[in-house]
Amino acid sequence: MSDTTTRERMISTAMTLFRREGYQATSWRRLVEQAGTPWGSAYHHFPGGKEQLAVAAIELGTAVVAKTVRRAFERNETVEDAVAWWYRKAGEALAADDYRGGCPLATITLEMANASPAITKACQDAFAAWHTLLVELLGAIKDPEDVATAIMNNLEGALLVSRVHRSSDALDRAARHVALVIHAA
Repeated sequence: MSDTTTRERMISTAMTLFRREGYQATSWRRLVEQAGTPWGSAYHHFPGGKEQLAVAAIELGTAVVAKTVRRAFERNETVEDAVAWWYRKAGEALAADDYRGGCPLATITLEMANASPAITKACQDAFAAWHTLLVELLGAIKDPEDVATAIMNNLEGALLVSRVHRSSDALDRAARHVALVIHAA
């Protein structure tokens, strides 16, 4: 097993555990066990500790969401259809995870905002990157900054409500709401 593979597994596992259970509830021991990596690899790959691993997990989550957003806009002709596709995929992923997951940043952001400057900055950068990507993909829509904000805010809120109610209905409704916002822009 190469060092790169071990490191990548640790980051992916951290992203999943932080999304489901939070930063504080996820111990180093659990991360190593879930990743199936040697104990010594934790500090070898992340000498800055769990905080450094969290930043790497946030960066991975940022890339995963950006890839999904790009795919949504590539596969659909209208912004409304792209958003509906993205929200539907988010709902499918949430259901497949037995409503324990959601946004790869939500739980760690809520828990660690202002508790860790490094994690807070990584989360700020992630949300800014998603916003910038959406603005770029929205093209000629009037007020793309506002529409991008509406798309992101509706998704984050709908994921939370869907998680609590164990249903993707809130995501379906949010997609329809965003379609109205887009038409009004």
